[in-house]
Amino acid sequence: MKIIEWHKGRVAWFKRKTGISDYGLLWYTFIKGVIIGAVIMLLTGCGTAPAWLATSTGSYSQYKVTSLVKTGTDLALSAADLPTTNDWALSKITGYDCKVSRAIKEGVEYVCKNVEVHAPTNTTIDKDDKK
Repeated sequence: MKIIEWHKGRVAWFKRKTGISDYGLLWYTFIKGVIIGAVIMLLTGCGTAPAWLATSTGSYSQYKVTSLVKTGTDLALSAADLPTTNDWALSKITGYDCKVSRAIKEGVEYVCKNVEVHAPTNTTIDKDDKK
């Protein structure tokens, strides 16, 4: 029963952190399950991925090139300490400033942080003498 209580706490934390509703959480878990199922399907056999991806000539090679480009982009962004493509997507979904690498340094609770917006000072856009 300790595992169930721990899991309920993690779900409540995720809902508080992201502000997601129960219905949104159901969709999130459904999509997550579909993605995990697809990954398992692709990893179970060498023949599965080409048959599933190569519906036309060259599709699988295009998939490999896209995958390599994304991996290279993510490595370059990580090396420059910038958000990766996954961080960007998670930030757009949640509305927070998310960076998965924070989980290593600060813990899972700090992956997503509030975005602090500061109003600009000394602007001249609305002054009559600058128009």
